[in-house]
Amino acid sequence: MASEQRARQETLAILVIALVQFVNIVDFMMVMPLGPDFAKALGIRVSHMGVLSGAYTLAAAFSGLLGSVFLDRIERRKALVWSLVGLSLGTASGAFAWDFHSLLWARVLAGVFGGPTAAIGLAIIADLVPHERRGAALGKVMIGFSVASIFGVPIGLEVARLFGWNAPFLMVGALAAIVGVLSRAFLPVLSGHLSEGRVGLMNLSLGSLLRQRAVWTSYFLLFCVMMGGFLIFPNIAGYVQINLGFPRNEMGQLYFIGGLASLIVMAFCGKLVDIFGSLPWFMLGSVGFFAALILGLYLQPPLMNPYGIFITFMFAGTLRNISMQTLSSKVPKREERAGFMSLQSAVQHAGMSAGGIFSSRLLTTAPSGELVGVERIATWSAVMVCLAGVLIYSLSKQIHHREN
Repeated sequence: MASEQRARQETLAILVIALVQFVNIVDFMMVMPLGPDFAKALGIRVSHMGVLSGAYTLAAAFSGLLGSVFLDRIERRKALVWSLVGLSLGTASGAFAWDFHSLLWARVLAGVFGGPTAAIGLAIIADLVPHERRGAALGKVMIGFSVASIFGVPIGLEVARLFGWNAPFLMVGALAAIVGVLSRAFLPVLSGHLSEGRVGLMNLSLGSLLRQRAVWTSYFLLFCVMMGGFLIFPNIAGYVQINLGFPRNEMGQLYFIGGLASLIVMAFCGKLVDIFGSLPWFMLGSVGFFAALILGLYLQPPLMNPYGIFITFMFAGTLRNISMQTLSSKVPKREERAGFMSLQSAVQHAGMSAGGIFSSRLLTTAPSGELVGVERIATWSAVMVCLAGVLIYSLSKQIHHREN
């Protein structure tokens, strides 16, 4: 009876946190494919889209650092609900932007709450699900990413086309509020970490956590993966529309198919990682990601069409992320988990911010409107892919040594 109740609790938690991830990802991702729409409506250069995504992720990184001090001092469900309330208000404020700077500050506000939201959600799953089933659970939670691409982003693109560029901000803000209500209703109270001695990084001592070699390796790994990806992702919509001539009215279909490829990975990757380990699947994803960089962006004209570029990036990126998250979840102790994951969220968003802002420095806009310098961002992203391969090999060895 108790085991059935626990299984039901786990299933509900996975579903709710998947919805949290969905809203969080749509909130972040919708800015990138709508970049050309913002450029037209607000007079923003397409090459500056990296700055908008970078501002969001930099704010999320900063709030993640602050959260690492106090999140392990707060009951998990309460922390998640209040983060979703802030995310709802911050996202909706973007609908009232009138120029680049007002939109920039609206995205900063959303990012302040978006960072802790993701970290708390993953901490809840790690608290509820034993490590031998955690890869499969994280795989299900990360379905929110695929569903965001399959349905969330295409719907946002269509809503923007029909009702204006600011309508998706109101839509996602309302969704965040709804998910906050569902989190309050269906998630259990999780306060076990508060009674396990030293709570939060304030008492646990930040130095104690950061003296662990595996912690540093996992953070460097995450930074490389995120920076490599976000040298590319904020600019991909502008690249395929303007440089490759892909029609605006088919962008929703492009994201739908890319998200479907990611969902296929979700269907099998988590269980395979649990059985065979993270390393081989991360390396396989890295090979695919590297191929998309060279064949789709570095070589001009590209040897891949827009559909091939999107499908390969989504498939390979999802494979890498599930493998990396599963391995990283084994690094902290239970009482360190929310603090570790909040710092992890800060590093993740710092990597995204670095990639987005650096890409805007590498790219320029030609008089014709095309993005110039795409091969440069592809080169730097490829460097990050190679560094990440070395780091995950090192991390897997460190964890194996500690457990044996």
